[in-house]
Amino acid sequence: MDNKAFIDKNTYSMSTSSDSNDKKIKMLYGVIAALAVLIVIMGVLLSRQKTDNVMLVGENTTLTVERNDLEQELQEMLTQYDALTVDNDQLSAEIIQQKEEIAALMEKVSKLNKDDKNLRWEISKLKKEAGTLRDIMKGYLYTIDSLNQKNKVLTDENSTLSTNLSTVTTENNQLQSTVQNQGDMIKTGSVIPSMNMVANGLRVKSSGKQEETNRASRAEMVRACCTLGENRITKAGSKTVYMRIISPEGVVLEDSNSPNATFRYDGVTGKYSARRDFNYENKPQELCVFYTVGEELSTGQYIVELYEAEALIGKTSFDLR
Repeated sequence: MDNKAFIDKNTYSMSTSSDSNDKKIKMLYGVIAALAVLIVIMGVLLSRQKTDNVMLVGENTTLTVERNDLEQELQEMLTQYDALTVDNDQLSAEIIQQKEEIAALMEKVSKLNKDDKNLRWEISKLKKEAGTLRDIMKGYLYTIDSLNQKNKVLTDENSTLSTNLSTVTTENNQLQSTVQNQGDMIKTGSVIPSMNMVANGLRVKSSGKQEETNRASRAEMVRACCTLGENRITKAGSKTVYMRIISPEGVVLEDSNSPNATFRYDGVTGKYSARRDFNYENKPQELCVFYTVGEELSTGQYIVELYEAEALIGKTSFDLR
């Protein structure tokens, strides 16, 4: 082989080796470029993933806050209902039903899962239900406030009426007291006064003449006499005097003509021993009342009382032995 052929052969060999190296270099650049693109893509994806994670965390935090706020709102509604004072039975029953619905909604809120894909939709739906319950509660609050205002007005009016009634009652009582006092004064002023009252036992002789006696065994009658005074207030006309004779044993001697007969005096009812009707002319006059003894009298002191118009007008005593 001559030199020219050898040179050409070496030159071809070197040319072929250079082309091979160029191809490898190009392939290397291509791989590097592909890796670079892949790195960029991975970076972008990682950045997006990080952004999505941040947004997801932020959204979960927001939803958690909204759920907590919703629970607090529902609890405040229950507290407001508990603070209400209602006297209306129907209204009370409706409020109890509303409280039950709020409690049921609170239970739904407590069961929400933060990993639920529909969490935002669920919270939004529950917030609408809570808003409806809030509007209903506002209506009840307005109704109850109106009722309380009306009750306050009625209470004030009732208080005023009670005060007026108390005033009228007081005035009426005062008037009745005045009338009573005047009546008592008139009644007291109408009593016929008596003076010089004396009483004693009498024995009746065969001639019919009456004779005083202090012997119990001989006393057949008891006589009480007095002087009636002048009274211009009481009406003139027929009057009745009742005599009560109280024995030493404390027993009222009964009227033999009317056993167990009674009359009113000093606000009570009691027996009397004898009575006498007489005509009063609003001027002094003498009056005597007689009692006929039915059984022999016992010894001791006897108390004699005279009553007219239910009032005691005279009292004295005498002794029998």
